[in-house]
Amino acid sequence: MDSTMFKLRSHIDAIVTYLTPLLPLANCHMVEFLTEKHWERLLPRGLRETLDGMEMDTAVELFWSSCENNDCDKSELSRWVHAARSHCLAVNNQYCLSVGQFENRIKSWGGEMQPEIRVKDFMSSKKSYEVSTMSRLLSSLYHATGASCSVEAGGGRGHLFAAATLAYRLRCLTVDCDANTLASAEERGKVIQKQWHAIAKQVEDGREQNVPKPVGEGLHRFAKLFVTEDTDLAAVVKEKFPELEHDDARILLTGLHTCGNLGPSSLRIFASQPSTCAVLNVPCCYHLLTEELDSSLFDVFQINYGGEGERRGFPMSEHLRGYNLGRNARMLAAQSIDRVVAQRQLPAKSLLHRALLQELIKKHKPDFVLAEGRLKRVAAKTQDFVQYFKMADSILNLELFESLPASAMGNVDCQWKKMVLFYLIRLCLAQVVESLILLDRLLFLRENGYNNVFLVKLFDPVLSPRCHCIVAVK
Repeated sequence: MDSTMFKLRSHIDAIVTYLTPLLPLANCHMVEFLTEKHWERLLPRGLRETLDGMEMDTAVELFWSSCENNDCDKSELSRWVHAARSHCLAVNNQYCLSVGQFENRIKSWGGEMQPEIRVKDFMSSKKSYEVSTMSRLLSSLYHATGASCSVEAGGGRGHLFAAATLAYRLRCLTVDCDANTLASAEERGKVIQKQWHAIAKQVEDGREQNVPKPVGEGLHRFAKLFVTEDTDLAAVVKEKFPELEHDDARILLTGLHTCGNLGPSSLRIFASQPSTCAVLNVPCCYHLLTEELDSSLFDVFQINYGGEGERRGFPMSEHLRGYNLGRNARMLAAQSIDRVVAQRQLPAKSLLHRALLQELIKKHKPDFVLAEGRLKRVAAKTQDFVQYFKMADSILNLELFESLPASAMGNVDCQWKKMVLFYLIRLCLAQVVESLILLDRLLFLRENGYNNVFLVKLFDPVLSPRCHCIVAVK
């Protein structure tokens, strides 16, 4: 076993040892915060007792400080924050690269770094940032690997490839399973092409300047297709690009936020299909991954999720075979502690209101089943729990609001402190779960004999929380 494989396995084993006892906390549902006594049952005793003795504002400030490494405090709260962080992805090592280190890798493979092209129209500021960052690296990797076509799995609106073709003259195929989305993307691409000279700017030394007329007209095409690990991408590419019919297609498979199992399927395509010379994949929507769940996990949504015989989205590696996370833990992994800390975001009060309502329903209407989504718009229309309870009572026909005394609604302020702190403490596990998912994918590729395999911290996690990209080159 080579040193990188050994390091990966050791890193994964350390995360599993730390995370496994905490999976009930990661998999709990905040709706059941009061009914299932999460504060008492799921927090480590020492941490809970420390927080019980602190004012909410003091504890929250200590949390922010601990996350930013500014504190010298050795409290249970600081130890919790630092322990969680110690089990997350380490940057600047053998298998997790910065953008600069990735650029150097591309250069070592014979590629040249392309200038950044920034497009601010026709997409959100977040998407513009992601597209300008990724399309430049995509183009450089495309040429370094001798690719003849880049395929984006789950390309949606086609923003990435609209930029890649017009700015860098790449032959690109956007694949998506939704015909309406593809039709809209194709029309949007034509508009972007017409407006290109006005909306695109080349960035050099921090300064923006106009770009010449688009150079990749007609190189961006579309295919309606549901991508699985068995999809023959070479055949699809040759169908859409007849000029490649008699050539050996070399495909750079990419994806900007591939949802659920699409990310694992892309990696399995890379590992199994010789025509795929490289993969550049940014994952997303971990809650949509499939896994074989242990029924003992506190998973309130996903039991027997996924079709019979379907290969699971997690875990991918043989090393983790049989290990389960649970849907709520995977949903937690998509939350951004970086953004929460940077913007000092506390949870919405509606989170507590929903938990208080759940407690009242369980106590006074134990047989009532509340379908998910029925109270979706209530929070936006109410300012406190009394208003929330009244509106929810009317919508659900509970007939509780008028019959219960005010004292039955509990101590909202006391419960709010506990819920805020519980939310923040649980949020620390988000980065741990995501790290395990990403390292499992990396290990899968290593197990299949690929050595040019890396994670790249591609985006600023505050701007784009799913910031890591999986890169593999044959």
